Amino acid sequence: MPIDLNVRIPGSERLGEFEDMAGRLGITGIAPSINLDEPVVVSRKGLVLYARAVLDGKRIHSLKKELGNLRRRAVIVAFPLAGVETSNWAAEDRRVDLLTLGEDNIGSTLKESTAHMAEHSGTALEIQFTAILQSAGLNRSRVLKGFRESTRIALDAGMKIVLSSGASHPINMRSPMAMTYIGFMLGMNRVDSREAVFNTPQRIVERNERKLSSEFVGPGVEIVKRGGNREKD
Repeated sequence: MPIDLNVRIPGSERLGEFEDMAGRLGITGIAPSINLDEPVVVSRKGLVLYARAVLDGKRIHSLKKELGNLRRRAVIVAFPLAGVETSNWAAEDRRVDLLTLGEDNIGSTLKESTAHMAEHSGTALEIQFTAILQSAGLNRSRVLKGFRESTRIALDAGMKIVLSSGASHPINMRSPMAMTYIGFMLGMNRVDSREAVFNTPQRIVERNERKLSSEFVGPGVEIVKRGGNREKD
């Protein structure tokens, strides 16, 4: 079940173009930037849409408040890698799914301390490869160098990695197989690259769908069967 966890659709009126491209590429689900009525929506063309929220606060106090408001409405909660203090906070908080690297923060690099915190909490590093596709020459070399360094740090720490497109136009989306080859460019082996494209995104989605379910009580605790009123003799 290949899922692209970051598709930046400019507006809901453009959704059909991305649906068509996803169908041609073999992608079954996306986390778009547009607002959805529910955390999980199946489009008219059968594409599964997962609500994604990006934390944009600058201070930990405001980030905590923002996260509390978003977590029950979004399947995916992401935080762009930034300063060490806020990145470490996001890495430690189990409610944050992804620490992201992409066009908006190309100069940022994952720190070893952050990666170890994220490995413990289950937060994954998200690399948005559109930043590579849209760069050229020396600039592309710089982008690749930075992304490869963060990828190495994540792998060394045992931190999970997610490859997503960050596409704002359908032409920048890629098939799951092409995405695995981008993983090779970032220094991953075949197993790690397939994990970043196929398995880790699906596990994150499935985990959070369970948490958003009315049957979920807490980590490791779910309502299996609801009791009913029994008639007395």
